[in-house]
Amino acid sequence: MNLLFAEDDALLAQLFMLQAQSVGYQVFWAENGDIAVQQALSYQFDLIFMDVQMPVLDGISAMQMLRQLGYDRPIIAMSAEKVTDAGFDLALTKPLHWELVQHKLAQFDVIPQLTLEIPPELKNAYAAHVEQSLHQLQMLADSSQWADFSAIVHQLKGSAGSFGFEEISQLADQLQQTWTTLSEQQKPARATYFLEQCQACKIK
Repeated sequence: MNLLFAEDDALLAQLFMLQAQSVGYQVFWAENGDIAVQQALSYQFDLIFMDVQMPVLDGISAMQMLRQLGYDRPIIAMSAEKVTDAGFDLALTKPLHWELVQHKLAQFDVIPQLTLEIPPELKNAYAAHVEQSLHQLQMLADSSQWADFSAIVHQLKGSAGSFGFEEISQLADQLQQTWTTLSEQQKPARATYFLEQCQACKIK
């Protein structure tokens, strides 16, 4: 079983590849939608996992391009938000959990089942990533760079739970749900509260 995993988060891609390879899948990684399209047209993949938000070419555009070119194999969307665009065969909500991924893949006859623990070194690497992200979020909040702030919060929502940091993922989700309703004057206080909550979480 050959899988293509299109995802711009390198740590999340590494985690998925380790889990998939341990049950016998061969996994290729594409770090953006443009590379995913090139690889999908060059190799015979049984399934493509396509993150919706990626640089260079987003996942929806990459899927649409492949469909227009006649690509008829399953393409699975991955997103922290709800995906409604037609063309995908299945949509998985981030954070990804391996057991749920396997359950969803049963319809594609992807059978191997195995419960896996996240390698300690990879979890530690992600913990360091979270701490770096929180530091970066603080600097962005201090300078009111809210677009970049929101992008990092979105990434944390989509990936933190996959590495066992469920509370961080939930806090990011809660912030995203209310963020667009806040005025510019309210955002600094809400951002500070979010960061204080995250700092109170057990990261290591």
